[in-house]
Amino acid sequence: MSKEKQAELISLAIEAIQAVGIAGGDGRVQKVHEGYINALGPAIIQSGLLPTLIFYNKGGDQEESNAEGDLSLWLKALLYMHQPEGRNKIRQKKGHECIAELLDRRSGTLKDLSQEGPIKRLRGEVLQYVVALKLALRTFEIDDPKKKGGKV
Repeated sequence: MSKEKQAELISLAIEAIQAVGIAGGDGRVQKVHEGYINALGPAIIQSGLLPTLIFYNKGGDQEESNAEGDLSLWLKALLYMHQPEGRNKIRQKKGHECIAELLDRRSGTLKDLSQEGPIKRLRGEVLQYVVALKLALRTFEIDDPKKKGGKV
């Protein structure tokens, strides 16, 4: 991937982190989200794209869910980066809707997931998004409730 493409993805990732609510209005991110994004790429490589996306669906469909601990926010961030149209409505989507839209966008239907080519391309794109999101997260202030003052 070219440096220009990397810079473009990182910029988009910063925008996605803010837009989906991983970063609060004050630009701070809960410490738990560092672990979530750090685990996302290795999980895709080890378990596969679909099982990982399903695992990250936790928390988003519950009405009382908030930004802290909500794994599905990362699905929304991935969809934000993957799908240029409809970005203003992504925050209201449920996790399973994000999974369906991510998979259907380039790979056809869920039935087509058995074909190696489309899912391999999508997996590669998602891994690029994950790297960009991980780097982008470093630009935000991290809240760590265990540390004095809550800052890392």
